Amino acid sequence: MEPQRILIIDDDPWLVESLSAALCPPYHVLSARDGKAAFSLVRTQRIDLIVLDLRLGPDEDGLDLLPRLRALTPAPILLLTAFGTHENLVRIVRAKPDDFLEKPLGLQELRSRVAALLQGTAPERDPVERVRTCIEREYQRPLTGKALARSVKLSPAHLRRAFERRFGLSPAAYLEQCRMRRAAGLLYATQQLIKEIAARVGYPNANNFATAFKRFHGLSPRAYRAQPQPPEHRISPPPA
Repeated sequence: MEPQRILIIDDDPWLVESLSAALCPPYHVLSARDGKAAFSLVRTQRIDLIVLDLRLGPDEDGLDLLPRLRALTPAPILLLTAFGTHENLVRIVRAKPDDFLEKPLGLQELRSRVAALLQGTAPERDPVERVRTCIEREYQRPLTGKALARSVKLSPAHLRRAFERRFGLSPAAYLEQCRMRRAAGLLYATQQLIKEIAARVGYPNANNFATAFKRFHGLSPRAYRAQPQPPEHRISPPPA
């Protein structure tokens, strides 16, 4: 059987190489560095899934390409984003990609999302995916395991087991990971005070936020912000 074909649209050769290595095999991977090359491939090749970066250099925005790609192919679109600002998150939600994944990327999570999209798993019928989406979009809220389980009519223990099988983390650990990655993006993209960033990612207490951030990233929020380059393109290994 011919392998399914994934088109990666990104202008960063290092990231394209890393994504290709992570996905091939079992998939056949094509790449395009800009919209023009992407449209040419979509018109001439069978594409089963598109991985689209939000940032495509100074003159092109992935969200601007998304509706044009929709007009050319029914292939689902997985958007890669560093978010950074609330405005970016709003734009992404309005653009309605089939799914989105935040940098730095985890290999296990990347493969899981790709497999789900290629299998046509409908998020509204998949309770585990519904919980993941809820965490991704409502991470600022005080989400609890019991509340998440109740929202999809599962017991907390059942949800935890199913979630860990799918994503390698418990819902609580996934929530912390989501908050910490959002916080890292905000530290680079804004000049907000650390206590303001803490509140934006769901930590009313700035000291608790700083402790959690250092445990997750290995640096305090202040030291992380002082680094010269954001580690946007790092692909992190799957959880142990």
